[in-house]
Amino acid sequence: MPDAPVDREALLDLVDRDTVFLKRLIEMFREDCKAYLQDIRTAIEEGDPETLTNEAHGLKGAAAHLQAEAVRAAAHRLEELGRTGELGPAPDTFRRLEAAVDRLLPALEDMVENA
Repeated sequence: MPDAPVDREALLDLVDRDTVFLKRLIEMFREDCKAYLQDIRTAIEEGDPETLTNEAHGLKGAAAHLQAEAVRAAAHRLEELGRTGELGPAPDTFRRLEAAVDRLLPALEDMVENA
């Protein structure tokens, strides 16, 4: 499903359907995601393109591992904005990122509960 917050089948295949490992991976993402979002928010507020680039890159990688395309794409866009120093669109892009994360986390929780 293209608009799904996570590609469930791809993620299950990635972890060889090991639900114990999947649960750990999701829990680590949940914890890391909070820190990434806070650091990205702070970088935007402070006009810090280097931190924005680094933190968005980290979140992009974490989201890619979880097959979470919308989060990955928004983080990638923020990473690009940080690299170019063009932070004007960053607040709107960050709001899109937060919305994507808000859709992703319940979908991941559902995977854990139904694994």
